[in-house]
Amino acid sequence: MIVDLRGARGLIEDPDAALRRASEWAKGKRVEVLLADARAVFGRDHLESAARHAERAQARGTMASRSLAMETLLYLSGRRQVADAIAAAGIRNGTRGIAVAVFGDTLAAHLVDAMGWVTDPRVLEPHGKDLGVLGVSDRAARTVEKARQADLALERVALVDVEK
Repeated sequence: MIVDLRGARGLIEDPDAALRRASEWAKGKRVEVLLADARAVFGRDHLESAARHAERAQARGTMASRSLAMETLLYLSGRRQVADAIAAAGIRNGTRGIAVAVFGDTLAAHLVDAMGWVTDPRVLEPHGKDLGVLGVSDRAARTVEKARQADLALERVALVDVEK
């Protein structure tokens, strides 16, 4: 399946309204959409890995949720429970950096425009982010050199399969 990934800047003032609007847009295009708080994304590879793991879970019939978007959020956050994943990586009031994934077509840039946001791949970069969002302790983060700490996010994605 095609997955189009983007980072975007904008202001989320009402998360529920933003999710409804994105969902309506997606229905019209016959695609599925994930919006996540970019503070929980530690590089484009992290977001892409989460999406690929979700697709694999769907193909194997092992999804813990009912949609690719939510399954991706589970992997992205390193959580097994939907409520925990939303708390860790879901958009919230005041979110300014948004990770966007469109499943089924290369339309993420169109969604970003439709939402009134600006494409900005820098919001997906790991620099200056706290791995604690993913449940990685400061102690664990210190065991890896700064330049490789985003690898801990990829490890959290892989651990979701082990914990299922």
